[in-house]
Amino acid sequence: MTDLEKIAYAKSFLDKLASGIDPTTDDLIPEGDVAAKSRVVGCYAYVSEVLTKLINAPNVVADLYRVPERKLTAQVLSSIECTQFPVSISAFAQRIDAALRSSKKFTAHDITPWLMHNGYIEKLIDYRDKSFKRPTQKGVEIGIIAHQSTSQSGRVTNSLRLNMFAQQFIRDHLHEILAFSQNPSYPANRIPQVTFVLSQAQLANFEFSETPLSISQIASMISALNLESSQVGLKASDLADWLVHLGLLRTVEHGGKNYKLPTDAGKQVGILVEARHGLKGDYYIALYNTDAQRFIINNIHRLIKVD
Repeated sequence: MTDLEKIAYAKSFLDKLASGIDPTTDDLIPEGDVAAKSRVVGCYAYVSEVLTKLINAPNVVADLYRVPERKLTAQVLSSIECTQFPVSISAFAQRIDAALRSSKKFTAHDITPWLMHNGYIEKLIDYRDKSFKRPTQKGVEIGIIAHQSTSQSGRVTNSLRLNMFAQQFIRDHLHEILAFSQNPSYPANRIPQVTFVLSQAQLANFEFSETPLSISQIASMISALNLESSQVGLKASDLADWLVHLGLLRTVEHGGKNYKLPTDAGKQVGILVEARHGLKGDYYIALYNTDAQRFIINNIHRLIKVD
């Protein structure tokens, strides 16, 4: 018997009691019996009405049986349906949430940062200076689809869809996704808070280099444009975090180390990857050619104040 069936069965007892009938024998309850008193009968009717609302709203019943922790078992995984019809990340997250039945809701915000962190989707800025997400080539390979819709007013909206293979992929990696959501190594949507200020004239003095530069070199060169400033200069970490926010860099783990390396969009802008050898072994570094340097300078007003 399901939870809803149990509630319906209990309601049938209350309905009979409210009508003055003994639910165990279907006989009339004798006058003067405590069960027949008007105040008690009113309680039966009230509780029966509440149960009717629960029966008509199964989600409310499901919420009553939620558990504090997200427990991922074989039974939970098998109950997550993967369909041939592509669905949004939010819709698939709702299926996972229904399977987990945890008081801590599972949403698209648990899935999307993990997909971004692992290079399956990237964030870009469109011509309206609005951010949107699209699958990388790596994301396309697992079944993430770029979906575009047009409203009646002609407004174009970009979104993501998961085909059956992408749904299965997320379900198969749900252990990792849950672990990441508890302790993400990088909050994907965080915009760095920078107080460094430049004037337009100072910014115009930036000297572009034909030799690709590291992000530390670029940050130092930008800071040097305002030598009279008493403020702390632009930090390379803030500059890198901003590029991650724009979807041009992503965090890549290799050999136990984390690197911020270009996404497909970052490579198109002009961010390169170079392998180097150090005392502690090989490592990777992102380098910025002239086009990438120019992109940063032309858009730096989004990160710092430019008068």
